[in-house]
Amino acid sequence: MDQPSSPSTEIPSLYVVDGMALLFRSFYAMGRAGLTAPDGTPVGAVYGFLKIIFKLLKECRPHYFVVAWDAPVKTFRHDKFPAYKGTRSPTPEEIVPQIPLIQQVLRDIGIQAFTMPGYEADDIIGTLSAQFASTGCTYIVSSDKDFLQLVGDTTKVVSLKKGDEYEIWGHQHVIDYFGVPPEGVISVLSIMGDAVDNVPGVKGIGEKGAAKLVSEYGSLQGVYDNIDRISNPRTKQLLIDSKESAFLSHWLVTICQTVPIEYELNSLRLDFDFLMSKPETRTVLSELRMASLLKTITAPQIEKLARENKKNGESNKNGENEKNRESNKNGENKKNKAANAVGSPQDQIVDIFGNTVAAASIQPIHKLQIDRESGEWGIRNYHLVDSVEKLQAICQRITSPLTQIFAFDTETTGLDILEDRPIGFSICFESGEAHYIPACDAHLNGGPLCGREAILLDPIQTWAKLAEAFKNRKSAAVAHNLKFDMHQLLNVGVTLGDAPLFCSMVGAWLCDPVAGGYGLDEQTWRKEGLVKIPTSTLIGKKIGRGTMLEVPLAQICEYACEDVDATFRIWNKIEKEIAEKSLQNLYYELEMPILSVLVDMERAGVHVDHNQLLQLSDEIHSRLMEIEQQIFIAAGETFNIASPKQLGAVLFERLKVQDELGFKGKMAKTTLGFKTDAAVLEQFEAHPVVALIQEFRELSKLLNTYIIVLPQLIKKCSGRIHTHFNQIGTATGRLSSNDPNLQNIPIRTVWGKKVRAAFSTPSPNRAIISADYSQIELRVLAHLSSDPVMIDAFKKGADIHRETAAKILGKEPAEVTSEERSNAKTINFGIIYGMGPQRLAKEQGITLQAAKSFIERYFMNFAKVREYLDNKRIEAHETGMVKTLFGRPRPLPQLRAGSGLDQRGAENMAINSPIQGTAADVMKFGMLRVHQALKHNGFQTRMVLQVHDELVLEGPVSEVDAVCALMHEALEGAVQFSVPLLTDVSSGSNWLNAKK
Repeated sequence: MDQPSSPSTEIPSLYVVDGMALLFRSFYAMGRAGLTAPDGTPVGAVYGFLKIIFKLLKECRPHYFVVAWDAPVKTFRHDKFPAYKGTRSPTPEEIVPQIPLIQQVLRDIGIQAFTMPGYEADDIIGTLSAQFASTGCTYIVSSDKDFLQLVGDTTKVVSLKKGDEYEIWGHQHVIDYFGVPPEGVISVLSIMGDAVDNVPGVKGIGEKGAAKLVSEYGSLQGVYDNIDRISNPRTKQLLIDSKESAFLSHWLVTICQTVPIEYELNSLRLDFDFLMSKPETRTVLSELRMASLLKTITAPQIEKLARENKKNGESNKNGENEKNRESNKNGENKKNKAANAVGSPQDQIVDIFGNTVAAASIQPIHKLQIDRESGEWGIRNYHLVDSVEKLQAICQRITSPLTQIFAFDTETTGLDILEDRPIGFSICFESGEAHYIPACDAHLNGGPLCGREAILLDPIQTWAKLAEAFKNRKSAAVAHNLKFDMHQLLNVGVTLGDAPLFCSMVGAWLCDPVAGGYGLDEQTWRKEGLVKIPTSTLIGKKIGRGTMLEVPLAQICEYACEDVDATFRIWNKIEKEIAEKSLQNLYYELEMPILSVLVDMERAGVHVDHNQLLQLSDEIHSRLMEIEQQIFIAAGETFNIASPKQLGAVLFERLKVQDELGFKGKMAKTTLGFKTDAAVLEQFEAHPVVALIQEFRELSKLLNTYIIVLPQLIKKCSGRIHTHFNQIGTATGRLSSNDPNLQNIPIRTVWGKKVRAAFSTPSPNRAIISADYSQIELRVLAHLSSDPVMIDAFKKGADIHRETAAKILGKEPAEVTSEERSNAKTINFGIIYGMGPQRLAKEQGITLQAAKSFIERYFMNFAKVREYLDNKRIEAHETGMVKTLFGRPRPLPQLRAGSGLDQRGAENMAINSPIQGTAADVMKFGMLRVHQALKHNGFQTRMVLQVHDELVLEGPVSEVDAVCALMHEALEGAVQFSVPLLTDVSSGSNWLNAKK
């Protein structure tokens, strides 16, 4: 039996649950046990459902977890076969209320779920499995035999047995069950049919007969291709009579793997211990009278964690937890208070503010010994700042030379960086003690949300006092997701001063860039073993509140104080980890300064011509209709161009484009039919129909990703689009962008260029400037490898690709043909990504032997490059990671996964990550120099976009020449390499014509 290995050694795993199938199974197993919620709603199926997934989470420890649901509407299968699933019995009345209930329970406890109108859960699961194949192994939790068609090296089926038992099914299990390997499952299902789903199949032939036929002839098509060889006259006639329904059934049972679902993989991460410790989990199970289920599942973990916490509390020399806890009980925590005092004698610091405010006027919101079974917060003194005196004391403490560091956070009306506003501010000067300053009328006016008499604080004056304090602070300040808080504070006129600023979220990412889960809740759990108050207990659909403006002051005070308390605590751990991993230079001199640059870029935004996009939308819609008609005419039939199966059949069975082009290679296939992805179609793009399909795909993507979406993202307050630059979005250190993602707009295609042309200036007296590092990754490779031949070529300013071809072929550079230069260019860039001879042969249309010879000659001439690549592989295997030139780590856990495919992929990352990561670091250093130079010289020009190796700016036309010169100097002098760094800098009225 295939069982997943332990979490510490297994490759990344994604568990996908077939929600409806598991709920029905649980209903028939538990549904009649009489279990009900307090309101009388039956919950037996919900109980069985949760029992199984909790067990899977506990025993298998998946990295990612999601539940897929059928949408309550007809699917694309009904469009072709309206009778599909028409014979199913009505859903039992007892299960109907449990469907939305279990879905709500999953939402409440934080388990992700997907549904997509027009598709079944099977299709969502198939798509997730296909998408995750390059990352790790997918485990499909279901007893539906249809999923066996997906089983392979990267997909297994968790077959549910009696009770809550299960078995992991792989390739051999499928053969044992059906008598055919996974690739034959669809054909077996097509012949045997399915009475439950009303899949007709071939009437009169059952599972065994179908398996025997497929085993003998390979597939459904193979059966009909050999129909005359079938000796049994009855079987033969049944097949002939039902040929149409057999192929219809084949289409019906084939799981779609191209559902257009969008998600961030990290959003599917799930930690079992964290899930079980969440207050929402306890609350939900208690409300449903299932507390015993939680106790059964978590008791061993809770006992273990409690023992560890007790042991840590007794031995923690730095925190002196037990000593502090005891002194806190007696109200004697004076030593810590004095460390951050504002210079008053200790006997006057009874109020923790550092001045002579009367002790009686300061009362903590909470002074409780917290024990949530998942760790101990200890005594927590959380205070409401409800007077000008107390606010002034906080401000004095911020500016005091005795204050070394504090944590801060904002509570806001929402998440928009420009249009939302902070409604309160929390601050923590020491662990276990925090303060909340309300700054909105709803929490100050004595009304129901205030819960007390009016508070005599004015929001405008509050922000003004905080602005003055931050301006004059000498101490360091830390926030979790600092960039967002900086935006919010700028929205009310608060800048944070010149003293050091730290972001604990960026620090957590830098220390482990592949771990994911960098949010405050998960980091608090990971670093401290403590469970935070979930945001969902304050706002959300279940609570009935839309924003923090609707939350009572007492609740928001505790929540906000806990946030900064948690930030203060975890920063202590993260700061030590940064030092232990020798990441101080990267963190303090690069990542933190670049965070401030990103704030300025996000606030600047980029101008997009709305009318030009509308015109382009009309052009593309018209062109799509033309292309569609041309494809249908060439194919001699109409079909769904977006369906890989239908498209493959048209191209490779009906039109036989491979034969027309004289293709000699092996045609790539899946269980759905011929592959039709971009890599496959590129091989046949000389065929006019394939060229039309590629254009159709490009235009559809541009239309739906950018042209329709971009106008909707233009802010009314600025008339511009403000993308979010994600500092922690990649493992290599590259910046990414989202809402919208502006880094994937194509530049080489005609239509992509038209989209870029819409990124323009708001007036004729302004210009766009584009600066692009020239061949930065190859220059990085030359420096890292110290290869003398490559270094000499770059120093001479030679065409590196022509020079490479000349060295390999023993020619003078002038004698190199364009084709030979193209081959050299492919391998120059390809070696960065671990390209081998097979890929070179495929991409350049040469023989495998020629590709091998070309690569061998390459390494003979660039011997130091080969040595560098070999050393990187060795380093990765020895240390489990690689680093950039500046020390940025890239862990490679896949190297120890055991799978040869995963190890090869990790070895390629071991080669690419130091190069790509170093290039990313160079770009960040360059951005810092540009930002500083623009400010120093008083230019109005501002950076507005960063896309891989390119930097885009916007400013007055009158500044263009000076800024272009500045860009050359700043970017090319960002670091000192053994080869020169060169940039191409140009300008224009829009992004397209600026990039000459």
